[in-house]
Amino acid sequence: MAEDIVEKVISFFSGDNVETHMSDKEVVLKQRLKDLTENKYARFFRPKTDEADPSLGQFFHTLYKMITPVRNFMKDVAQTTRLRQIVLEAFMDANIVETAKQLSPAVIEERFRTTPPAKLVEQIRADIDKLVSGFDSSRINGINRCYDLVTVVFQLAHFDFPGLLKKFDANFIDGPFSGDPKFSPVKTAVIAKELGEFLAVAQNITPDSDWKALLKLLKSCAGKELISEDQFAQILIGLRDVVNSKVLELIVQYGSKNPVWACRPRTPHEHIAENWLDARTSKAQECIDKINESEINKQIAVLIKKIFDNIDELERLENYSIAKSNYYRRKELSYFVYAEGINYLWVFLSDYMEKDIRELCDILLIRGQWTNNNFSKEMSEALHQLLNRSESISRLDGALSDDGPDGSRIKAALLRFDRDHTQARYINAIIENINETALEMINITIEQISVIDRHLRTLVDDVQKKHPEMIVNWRELALFSKDPLSQRIVDNSKKISCFIELMNLCIQ
Repeated sequence: MAEDIVEKVISFFSGDNVETHMSDKEVVLKQRLKDLTENKYARFFRPKTDEADPSLGQFFHTLYKMITPVRNFMKDVAQTTRLRQIVLEAFMDANIVETAKQLSPAVIEERFRTTPPAKLVEQIRADIDKLVSGFDSSRINGINRCYDLVTVVFQLAHFDFPGLLKKFDANFIDGPFSGDPKFSPVKTAVIAKELGEFLAVAQNITPDSDWKALLKLLKSCAGKELISEDQFAQILIGLRDVVNSKVLELIVQYGSKNPVWACRPRTPHEHIAENWLDARTSKAQECIDKINESEINKQIAVLIKKIFDNIDELERLENYSIAKSNYYRRKELSYFVYAEGINYLWVFLSDYMEKDIRELCDILLIRGQWTNNNFSKEMSEALHQLLNRSESISRLDGALSDDGPDGSRIKAALLRFDRDHTQARYINAIIENINETALEMINITIEQISVIDRHLRTLVDDVQKKHPEMIVNWRELALFSKDPLSQRIVDNSKKISCFIELMNLCIQ
């Protein structure tokens, strides 16, 4: 009989014959009606009039009265937030609590005043590892299971009991339970939707969960007992018995005239343990990043003073600039990550590479008698590439002007951005592509200028030797330099070494 019904249900939804379908659906609905009349809780249903009995309303009213203290408590967002923290703390030991405290931004800021930056970063990383190892899978699963129970109770407590009860008693008023309402029968079609929503919540109330622990946490958070263990046991027993009987499911199927309706439980899958851990470690990592950034900025400031004569006029580019970058950052868009580095590169090429360093290299490469022409050729090619780098930077900056190919696209997108935030993806794509180009420029520059740096370092030693090995006519070359040649090589070598260090810091 059951197999025949299933086959008919499948046939009904396959779309073969409308008349047959209608009869098949009626057959299944008749079976649902029979199941209802034979159910343990058949009293909840009146088959002759297709109505839910007032006793079903009374069942929900009793349940509502029991759960109301929890419902009222959980309306307070501050209390539920505190409950979340209490659940977390219930699974933490003293070591985890102390480690988490050490990783708070406020404590890290205090530690920063007395601890060297490098050592503090090392300590923070060790604390992060300690916190992560302390949060093993067992602890994480325990926290999440417990909070899932909180969510289950929250869903049950916030079910729209008043809305359902008003279907049984139009005069039902939600408030203090001063007397028993007068429930009347109600058509099952009228309450089918509400019963389905209730089942989606109630399916998760299972007796095998650690409800005692949850009730203790609720009491600890509220400062009083919201519901006793005996009362909650009554809810568990009564609710599970009704749900397991399938009577509510049958009423929904019959009332909605959808015999294959199936409940979809609203099962919570909270991950508060992982979220808590990620929040702490992320904040700690942000502190590390700030410390590192601060140290990098200090190093950059020192190098700038060593490299450039006038540090107040370093921002020369008009478009791929720090000022424009900050504008995009304020709009929470991608920004010019390498604006600082590209500006330093532009200044260095313009003020030093094309003047002092080029002049020195011309003396060494054109007038010098090298014992190994491959070395001079390598140095000459690197210099040639560097001198052309200024043009590449100029093109990049020009492309971002209002009339440039990239700048005009960004400008047009920004005009639409305030009313259409989807433009952000388009703008970000353009800026990120430019950043990739800028990074490639800096990396290639580092490679090329490192070639010159390597040879100058060698020449610093060679010029001091009685019997030079790299260039054999040092005395002759000295005549073409307005300043002592050996000192110029030393000074330029130091400046280039500092600049390479500066570029590496700017791309970290």
